[in-house]
Amino acid sequence: MPREENRIKQLLRRYGFRPSRKRSQNFMISGQYLSKIADLARGAETILEIGTGLGNLTEKLVKVTDKVITCDVDPRIAAIYPDISKSWINADFIMCDGGLPPIRSIDYIVSNLPYGESSRLILRLLIELKFNKAILTLQKEVAERLIAAPGSENYGRLSIIVQCLADAKLIEEVPPNAFFPRPKVYSAIIQLSKKFPCADIAMLEKFTAKVFTQPNKMLRKVINHFYGEEAANLININKRVYQLSPMDVASIINTLGPYIK
Repeated sequence: MPREENRIKQLLRRYGFRPSRKRSQNFMISGQYLSKIADLARGAETILEIGTGLGNLTEKLVKVTDKVITCDVDPRIAAIYPDISKSWINADFIMCDGGLPPIRSIDYIVSNLPYGESSRLILRLLIELKFNKAILTLQKEVAERLIAAPGSENYGRLSIIVQCLADAKLIEEVPPNAFFPRPKVYSAIIQLSKKFPCADIAMLEKFTAKVFTQPNKMLRKVINHFYGEEAANLININKRVYQLSPMDVASIINTLGPYIK
């Protein structure tokens, strides 16, 4: 049995801890992928780890940076943290509020995002937190949406918002046996490098929330439906909504600003 898996199972037995399905608690136990993630974060000034779990990743992160702030929503994790963290002199634990901690600026973010909350949390991270890079492990299907090209099967509102706010790079697929308990699907490690937004974030959210309810229709028809004929006549992009690139959306928002507000 791998050392990380053995450690997890020993801790589960010691504390009578059962992973919560509701919180999508699948703890990474593969030394290969834990080390990969830590190497990607190596040299960061400060790392915010969202989802402490039982500390398998935290144990790697404290060795590659000067400071780790690790948080979890599970009060059971908070209760056992003092015991599992005795050797982590450069790590501090805080409770997460609604999935995110009360921190608004950090160098790196590292997280194994819960499958059921990953899309929502990614958007909150990008919109609410100032950071340089995020190394995220998430459901492979969601990772493919983040890097999808305009017009492709996986492309949608999430793709546009993410690509408008960050450069997204798929690092590596992760099989189910890298976790305990094993999820039913493959995961993927993805890196987000924050960049200057391609458009006003509030208007980006409002505009994409409306037009992507009708992704297969021609853009001007959708604009006419939501913003009127006058607004539609200002648009000369002859594409369907799902074919719009982030820069297309930025151009449209710039043109239709008064209508979107």
